[in-house]
Amino acid sequence: MNLDFSQLKAYTNSQLAIRLFVLGQNNTSLIPQIIPKLEENGLCLAAAILAEKIKVSYQREDLNQARKLITEKKNQIQQTKNIQNRNALKESFIQLGDLYFRFGDLGEAYAAYYKAHENNQTQEALDYANSWVTCMILSNNYMHYKVINVNPKDQNIKAYQKWLLLSAIRNYVRMDYKNFLNDLLQIDTNNLESVVFITSYFDLSKYFAIASLITKLPKDVIELLQHPFIIRILDVDPSVLETLNCYIDYDFVQLIMKSQLLIDELQRDIISAPVLQQIKEKIIYTLLKQYIINFKRMSLNSLAKLLNIKEFQAQELVEKLIKAENLNYVIDPIDMIVHEKYTDEQLQIRQCHQLGITVLKTLDQKYFQILQDQK
Repeated sequence: MNLDFSQLKAYTNSQLAIRLFVLGQNNTSLIPQIIPKLEENGLCLAAAILAEKIKVSYQREDLNQARKLITEKKNQIQQTKNIQNRNALKESFIQLGDLYFRFGDLGEAYAAYYKAHENNQTQEALDYANSWVTCMILSNNYMHYKVINVNPKDQNIKAYQKWLLLSAIRNYVRMDYKNFLNDLLQIDTNNLESVVFITSYFDLSKYFAIASLITKLPKDVIELLQHPFIIRILDVDPSVLETLNCYIDYDFVQLIMKSQLLIDELQRDIISAPVLQQIKEKIIYTLLKQYIINFKRMSLNSLAKLLNIKEFQAQELVEKLIKAENLNYVIDPIDMIVHEKYTDEQLQIRQCHQLGITVLKTLDQKYFQILQDQK
């Protein structure tokens, strides 16, 4: 497999590089292609970590310099510990975390920010929260997320806007779509434009579409599309807006197909990767439910074609959906259709109809046997 960097224009180099580091940790065959991109962006510790994974010797002058800076900072921390100045210690651990983060060691950066938090004597954490949560998202480790407190009235407006975005991403990964949307709608686009963060508007637009399709009615989506930040992120990928317009227009045939394409595009997204299968199941269940309840009955064959799956897979999917959502539908295994549950009167008529068919089949078989016996 080769990585085509020219196709990843949605990212700045620094965003691309730090995400590629995570990709390399999970796909060792890609490491030789990834290391040069890490080096271009000064992520020498990340490059060294990946080189060690494939047992390749790695020596560079910038790596030696990075390690020297880190050692000096650790020595400073030890001196600060001796004078028991917790505020100074917090600042030193933040600086150590920033060094590790700058050079690409997410694990050590996480640990340093946690030490900073342990020595934080105030309730405000914005000066290290963004970098710490970035480490959490990239390493999929949220053990200490709940201990972070950020004051929305903080004077650092851009840092707080970045915090809202990171909080939104974290809620997306937790599949807490309500709070994901709440965070997005608080963001002021004007104060975010110059902020560097770990995803792109290209991917963020897809996160928004997934959250909207799963949690919002079409009329509510129309309202969300008026928000300035939502307009901004959807500008970069018109296909996402097309998908949402299918939802607004109740065009579920096109919507299901476009939603599958949207999920396929997220296959390469390391932020979505830990929960992509759950997202796929959730969105198919949600859209399939809304599609089915528009009809009194439909064939499983037509559903299978719509979802591009086998008929038996469509049957299993609908069975799970009916059970999970307690839908007033049943599957007829003879005619292979899904339909609304019959009323008692309808059921009695159908049973009589089925009995009549059975009797006629029996008589037909007996008549055929009589003809055979007369030959």
